Amino acid sequence: MAANGLLQALCSALCLAGALGCSSDPPATDAGTDVGFADNGGFVDDVPVFTGMGNLSVTWTINGNPPATECAVVGAAFVEIQASFGAATRLPCTQGMFSKMMLGANRLNVGARLLRADGTPIYEYVIPTTIVANQDNQASINFEPPGSLRVSWTVNDLSPSAECPNTTATTVVVRAEGLDGFQAPCSTGRVTFTRVPSARLTGLQPGHYAVTGEIRSGTGSNSRTIQTVTGEGDVPSGGVGTIVLGFTAPPRPVDE
Repeated sequence: MAANGLLQALCSALCLAGALGCSSDPPATDAGTDVGFADNGGFVDDVPVFTGMGNLSVTWTINGNPPATECAVVGAAFVEIQASFGAATRLPCTQGMFSKMMLGANRLNVGARLLRADGTPIYEYVIPTTIVANQDNQASINFEPPGSLRVSWTVNDLSPSAECPNTTATTVVVRAEGLDGFQAPCSTGRVTFTRVPSARLTGLQPGHYAVTGEIRSGTGSNSRTIQTVTGEGDVPSGGVGTIVLGFTAPPRPVDE
């Protein structure tokens, strides 16, 4: 059973690697536990059970419009889907749908690339998908211009450039699921996420993002976390999403 779980986790990782290149930042969600098949359609207490096989259908739109008309508008000829271990499947853009039968139940990152006739990508995104055993699972993607995500912070409700030197805070670490983490001096006040790790194209898939921020004191082996906060925000198509984190930090000792 443990070996089966490891194989499923490896297949999930290879799906993402095949779509976007190798990434050292896997999804933060738990890959699941092989606990046997449930009689209620692949769920135990509303939690998906990752054993058995299921089917997957992926549909796509372009800028919110049907591919039958919009593929030509953006100059797209193909859509390439990476839904399991092995080679990606390339389909006519206007087809609008991809199906794959008998995938191992798991959480997958399905790669989707919108391609020109010469094979160069216009957009490439990842669709987080859960395959539930004995079900026809659905996933959809809207190919649209990417955006970016700016995460800024305050310290004790004040500007970091003014307040950080008065506190013990030295650095801020910001992480978002599926994205590279950033560490910056506390007084910098912000970081910007502009791409998925190892992606060939710059830009984030539009959608909702959650981030975790840590404000830290000290450096190197003496570094320690003062406070951890979370925030959420939306990345708009072709625009910049913003999240503001509010930190508190103790004052610097007067004898320093």
